[in-house]
Amino acid sequence: MNRQDVLCILFTSVGLIVAFPPFPMGFIAIVVLVPFFLYLKNKDLWVSFKGGYVVGLLWAGGTLYWIGWATISGLIGVLLFVPLYFALFAVIQGWLWKRLGPLSLWAAPLVWTGIEILSSWGVMGFPWNSLAYTLTYSPILIQYASVTGMYGVTFWVVLLNVVFTFLVQNLGQWRISLRFIFVIVFLFLIPWGYGKWTFSKENMNEPKIGVSLIQGNIDPYKKWTSSFIDSNFVIYRRLTERAREQNPDLIIWPETAAPCYLRHRFTYLNRVKPQIDRSGIPLLTGSPDYEWVDQETVRKYNGALLIQPNSWRIDRYYKIHLVPFSERVPFVDRFPFLYNALMKIDRNIGDFFPGDSIKVFQFIRPRTKEKVDFSVVICYESIFPELVRKFIKRGAQFLVIITNDGWFGKTSGPYQHARIAVLRAIENRVWVARCANTGISKFIDSLGRIRGRTALNEEAVLTDFITLRRNSSFFTNYGYLIHIIVIIMNGLMLLIVFIWKKDHKPGNIKLE
Repeated sequence: MNRQDVLCILFTSVGLIVAFPPFPMGFIAIVVLVPFFLYLKNKDLWVSFKGGYVVGLLWAGGTLYWIGWATISGLIGVLLFVPLYFALFAVIQGWLWKRLGPLSLWAAPLVWTGIEILSSWGVMGFPWNSLAYTLTYSPILIQYASVTGMYGVTFWVVLLNVVFTFLVQNLGQWRISLRFIFVIVFLFLIPWGYGKWTFSKENMNEPKIGVSLIQGNIDPYKKWTSSFIDSNFVIYRRLTERAREQNPDLIIWPETAAPCYLRHRFTYLNRVKPQIDRSGIPLLTGSPDYEWVDQETVRKYNGALLIQPNSWRIDRYYKIHLVPFSERVPFVDRFPFLYNALMKIDRNIGDFFPGDSIKVFQFIRPRTKEKVDFSVVICYESIFPELVRKFIKRGAQFLVIITNDGWFGKTSGPYQHARIAVLRAIENRVWVARCANTGISKFIDSLGRIRGRTALNEEAVLTDFITLRRNSSFFTNYGYLIHIIVIIMNGLMLLIVFIWKKDHKPGNIKLE
C-alpha cells in the first residue's frame, strides 16, 4: 500500500468507530466510506480483500473491544470473523469496478445492505455494527424504518456515501458538482419530510399503562456467588417496594435478576411471591431455568418469568438467539469437543440451550381488569429486527428488553446496546421498556424518542406510562420481504454484470 491507500483505510476505519455510540457523531456515517471507495479504484481483488479486512478489523476492534470484558474467546472470534463481511464487500466492489468502472459505485448500497442481511443469519449472526444505528440520535430522519426496517436506513447511508464520492471527484467542475449537491439535498429532504409528517400524525389519546423498571446495579461477577444471593434479593425487594408506591401495572427486573433457578427454588421464590401478592402487581424477571428432557438429560435456559399475583402459575420465555462463544458454543452439538477446548481458554463460556418458541405474555391490569399483551426479548436478541418483528406480529402491544450489560463495565458496549432499541421501536411502531441491571434502562416511544432513562452504574427505579400498540407497521407485517427483495436484486445485479460484454470499456464511463 502507498501512503494514500493507508490514509484512506485509516480515515474510513476511524470514522466508522466514532460514528457509533457513545460518540454522538453518527452524522459522519454519510461520508465515512468515501475514502474507502477511492481506495478501491483499480485495485485487484487480493488488494481489495486485504484493505477491506484491515478496515473491518480496525472497525470491529474499535467498536466491539468491550466483548473482551466478558469473554476473551468471544472477542477473538469476533475479531477474526466479523471483518470478513467488510472484506467481502471490498472484493465484490473491486470486482464490479473492473467490470463497470466508476459506474460500479451505484451498486454499493445494494451490496452493502445484502451483506448486512447476510451477517444476521445463523447462530453466528452478529449485525451489531449496522450503519443504521449511527442515526439513532436523529429519529426524525429514520421514521421510514417502519416500512423498510433498519436495512432501508443502511441503504440510504451508503447511497449518500456514493453521491459524496462523486461530488469529491468532480469538485473542479462546478456544474457537475451542483448536480450532486442537488441529489444530496433531495436525499435528505425525503426522509426528513416523512419524519415531520409522521410526528404530526402522532395520536396522544391511545390507552396507556404504568410500567416500573428496576435497575439493581449489581456486580455481575458478585451476584452469582452463593454468599451474595440473599443480598441480591434484599436489594430487589427494596427497590420493588419503591416502585409499588408509584402504583404501576407491571414491574420489571432485568436479565438474570434472580441469580438462581427461581422457578425451582421455593426458598427464594417464597421471598418474591408474597410481595407480588400483597401489591397485586405482576412481576417480570430474568432468571435461568431448566427442564429435564429425560432421566439423564437436562437443558438449561436463559429465561424470563412472569409471576402473577395470587397465582402460582409462572409463564416462561426462553432466549432463542444465544450469544455465540459466551452463552453457547456454536455447533457444539456436532462437535462436542469444542466446548471442552474453549473452556481451557475461557472458563466463563455458558452451556445454555436455545429456546424454540415466540412468547406473548398476558397480564390483567390491577385497576381496570383489562388484558394486556406484551413480549420480552433478552439482551443480545434485541439486535435482530427479524426476530423482534415476530413477537410484535404475534400480538404484543409493547416490547420489553431485559439485559445485563454489567459484564462490560464503563465501556461503549452498554451505550451501543441501548441505542439499538431505538430502531426496534420505530420499525414496529411500538413502545419499548428496556430494563438493564447496571444501565442504561429507558423508555422509548413508538417514534424512537427517549422518554426517560437512567444513568450507567446506579441503583434506580424508573416509572412511566407507555402507550399500547393498536396498529401494525408495514415492517411488522411484511419485514421478511425486505430480505427477499435485497437478496434477489443482488443476485440479479451480479448475474447481469457477470455476463457484461468485455467490449464495454469501464474507463470510458464518466463519473457524472
